[in-house]
Amino acid sequence: MIEKLTGLALVAGSTLIIAAGPASANDWAGPYIGIGGGYDMTNTRVDTRLTDGLTNIDYKKNGQAGAGGFLTLSAGYDHALFGPLVVGVFVDYDFSDADTNFSNFLFSETGHLKLGDQLSVGGRVGYLVAPTTLFFSTFGYARSDPSDVTINFGPTSMRADIGSFNGYFLGSGVETLIGNGFSLKAEYRYTSMRSEGAVFNDTVPSATLIETLKPQTQTIRMSLNYRFGDGKKDVVDNSIPPITSSWTGPYLGFGAGYSVAQKQETFPSEASTLNNPVSNDGGFISATVGYDYQFSKRFVVGALADADMSNLKYKDQLSFSGTPIYESRGGFKNILMVGGRLGYLTAPDTLLFVSGGYANAGMEATLSSLAGPGPGNGATLYDAKRISGAFIGAGVETKIWDSLSLKAEYRYIDLASENLELFPGLGSPFPPAHIDPDIQTGRLSINWRP
Repeated sequence: MIEKLTGLALVAGSTLIIAAGPASANDWAGPYIGIGGGYDMTNTRVDTRLTDGLTNIDYKKNGQAGAGGFLTLSAGYDHALFGPLVVGVFVDYDFSDADTNFSNFLFSETGHLKLGDQLSVGGRVGYLVAPTTLFFSTFGYARSDPSDVTINFGPTSMRADIGSFNGYFLGSGVETLIGNGFSLKAEYRYTSMRSEGAVFNDTVPSATLIETLKPQTQTIRMSLNYRFGDGKKDVVDNSIPPITSSWTGPYLGFGAGYSVAQKQETFPSEASTLNNPVSNDGGFISATVGYDYQFSKRFVVGALADADMSNLKYKDQLSFSGTPIYESRGGFKNILMVGGRLGYLTAPDTLLFVSGGYANAGMEATLSSLAGPGPGNGATLYDAKRISGAFIGAGVETKIWDSLSLKAEYRYIDLASENLELFPGLGSPFPPAHIDPDIQTGRLSINWRP
């Protein structure tokens, strides 16, 4: 965990020491190349079917957590339309290290899948909110070549080819010119792949095991781009007036975004320890209050408080020939964060910043339903609890008027691990469950400065 936080801090901090120079509106037209990196959090739906042709045992789990870093190379071409509109096409190639270690503790099964490198081909539509800052949306086709799927049943290990994942991506971000042909781009991207199946025929005699996987990934990426320009010498007409007002003062904000939560559940027992990684995602709306102080021409410090109204849920289900016999569900909601930020002005209207502070998230009660008598029949697996932790983030904020600004930010929330009583109130003989959660968010907000 420390390595994740340190790595993000180094990446974010390095963006604040780039020396800014004069930028030209011509820089938004023509070809460009880029290099960067980011972090990938994967939520993979895994459907397991064991069949002998007559009887089916199905286990559906809509959250198997995976994560990893990646290095990205990109090339693209932008065209400046009329006024502040920019359109473009691009190709990205991510050298990814995103692993998913999944488990099915009801079958005493563990597995592994590496999504592999990803090719993304798409387009973008952007709007210049300031002469040097472009807010944009992206869309297009994505393809990844995963590793083979590995399944372990105790000492028995099996491997099967799953083929290539194909799907689509949607994203949004901000790019700002920092001078001398260079720009800095930060983007949040959601990728959804089509389901692919891996067939294992040697599980047990006369039976077939089929694993169907559907990955969904959330990535936050940052890149440094060199823009070759359009070759024109004349000054491009840009009617957007520059913003020169101070950043000092209070502000109120309202925004929205998307979150992915990962939770590693561990259930100790006398015979063995059962590991159950789960993942869930969902949207949120956010309210912010803060105060910034510009203490020099280039630097800004501030304090902030956010309330995210979110609802991240997951569910897994075991059925026998179509009849459900087990189900569990849970999730997170309502995240509060209080902290500060330090920012560097690449232009009077554009602030690059890092943020950090205290976080507190509400974890819902995890419920279980098991057919037949026993403590798991319609019981609470473990109670709801608010869990404290810390967050660290990085982002870009740009003034579109003296009183209004747009902010795009990524945050990583590391929540404290907890030991929770299993089947509370029922006199359960089991040792406590151990959970270790974390959450990633990508957010976009509009802020008002009186």
